[in-house]
Amino acid sequence: MSDNGAAPEQWPPVDLIAGLSLETTTGPESELDEKVHSQLPPKTEVLEITPSGASAWVQTVRIRTCQEGGTIRDYFKKSQSGRVGRRMMLGTFASGKIFYDYAPLNIPKPIAWGNYKSNEDMWFYLAEYHDMVDEVPDPQQFVSIIVKIHQESMGKSPTGKFGFDVPTHLANIPIDNDWEETWEKFFTKAMKRMLELEELSRGRVDEEFEELKQKLLTRVIPRLLRPLESGGRKVIPCLVHSDLWPGNCMPDADTDEIMIFDSCAYWGHNESDLGSWRAPRYRMGKPFLREYQKRIGMSYPEEDWDDRNASYAMRYDLLVSALFPNSDKFRNL
Repeated sequence: MSDNGAAPEQWPPVDLIAGLSLETTTGPESELDEKVHSQLPPKTEVLEITPSGASAWVQTVRIRTCQEGGTIRDYFKKSQSGRVGRRMMLGTFASGKIFYDYAPLNIPKPIAWGNYKSNEDMWFYLAEYHDMVDEVPDPQQFVSIIVKIHQESMGKSPTGKFGFDVPTHLANIPIDNDWEETWEKFFTKAMKRMLELEELSRGRVDEEFEELKQKLLTRVIPRLLRPLESGGRKVIPCLVHSDLWPGNCMPDADTDEIMIFDSCAYWGHNESDLGSWRAPRYRMGKPFLREYQKRIGMSYPEEDWDDRNASYAMRYDLLVSALFPNSDKFRNL
């Protein structure tokens, strides 16, 4: 159940801006929509639907079922309405599906996405459910999975370029994944989009800050990323999760395997996946970064590694500032 989706008709999407502070306040439905139910195995009986986790952007539930033969099996569903909801569910399914291909032991298996039969404006994503422990994962165990995905996917971008087939979302913020020939061009665009959304969410600061933003886009990023693609060197695109913080990477309560979910996939520079690890708020930091460097090394020039990581991390700081416009602590990072 999928299609090629639809990119936002314009940038930034008007319907997105109206929903930057969107909150889901309705409780879980008492009965499973017929179209969602049709994605489960034949003769599946729904026993109960209960809230699962916490999200300000979508409704998330756990669906407990009894399968033919008496087996109890749980499923995870998230849903949201409107065009934003459609893009969110499509991006989640497309991202989860390709990550599952590379790490099936560590990604909850995606099952379907689509809209309700009872309400065609309500969109859902359905996957296998895993009971997880809310704790920061072990660096060695976690990083080994990320390195495996990066290495095995490297060079397999379907176009050979940087981007992704459909729009994806960090929380409810859409990511412009249109394909680009170079990594510098793709990341410059990604940073520019995030700066635009942060300003729309929080408001303009002053002319000095505007000048700093232009210098970031026209001087800092080219200085840090252009050497990666100069002198005969190339960045080989790999599959990037792009939202690797502890809330999306937890041990399975039954198997101890680390489960990785809520990907916002694109094909990009492998080191860009490490940007969120830098933030003290995520309690990952140097142990995770050192473990990654030990396993896969650093892109040339190595002396720029920390500054590149800081530039990748800045995009996540802008994201949380846009998501929480009533809190100054994120804009002041």
